[in-house]
Amino acid sequence: MNEDSFLAGLRQRLPVASADVVIGPGDDCAAITGADHDLLLLALDQIVGGRHYFEQDDKGSAATAPELVGRKLLARNLSDIAAMGGTPLFCLVGCALSPRLTHTDDWLNRFFDGLLELAGEYQVQLIGGDLAASRQDDVGSLTIVGSVPADQVCRRSGARPGDLLFVTGQFGDSVNTGHHLHFQPRCREGRWLAEQKMARAMIDVSDGLLLDGLRLGQASNIGLQIDLTTVPLRNPERKVKLAISDGEDYELLFAVAPEKAGRLTESWPFAGTPLARIGTAVQNETPEIIDQQGRSLTRNGQMGYDHYSVDD
Repeated sequence: MNEDSFLAGLRQRLPVASADVVIGPGDDCAAITGADHDLLLLALDQIVGGRHYFEQDDKGSAATAPELVGRKLLARNLSDIAAMGGTPLFCLVGCALSPRLTHTDDWLNRFFDGLLELAGEYQVQLIGGDLAASRQDDVGSLTIVGSVPADQVCRRSGARPGDLLFVTGQFGDSVNTGHHLHFQPRCREGRWLAEQKMARAMIDVSDGLLLDGLRLGQASNIGLQIDLTTVPLRNPERKVKLAISDGEDYELLFAVAPEKAGRLTESWPFAGTPLARIGTAVQNETPEIIDQQGRSLTRNGQMGYDHYSVDD
């Protein structure tokens, strides 16, 4: 049992959604009918001590600053809104903290310092939430609300054979480089791609380029051919086959119609955000990812981060 297989089974048990649910489970955000011609985007993500950030151990090793924990919780959700081409608006936060953190307000106050600073940068309003004590683990959960014009929303489905595959940013070695705590959600970039109708399909790459690329392929019923020599690496010394499985990149992977690719690269307005073409969408009866020589990259092997797994 892994995260994707469990969720696929759960979706089969859900009743038929009402007409107001435009996008249900299985994308970066759900979407419901909003005001005028907009959709409301809804997503929830969480952060767990010892899995998404470092806790202080009994040997006194450095723990992640609470400000960065709060920042990362919101940033993860902002990345989901970015993948739908949306604008973030509101959030609600829930925290369950262990006794080592609840004996003082200092950790929690600093946690919200980091979260609220990023919220101000992206003009997101914190409008509610919940606090609780936990016996052991420290868990933060955030629900985000955004909006997007209905005719501009980007989904994982929609890519076609022959489309060109592009990514923002760089990949791999996110934890060792500190990127997983300091990344900048690609909301501006995602919104621009939606407004310009550049992306036929798009996904937030948070669990690894291979795993999230396969999810896009499955949703679009296509395969992906990736030229490994073109994947931009955060650490040039990291082997590319490891880098595309590391996870915690929080970049955008999207498919572009061939006739729009030239305009995309020529008019890309974000000088500080690298843009790279890494491959092509291909016809494939069973969606998978292959390299430039046609060898499978997604059969037999670790493709990315599985949130449902439990480390020993």
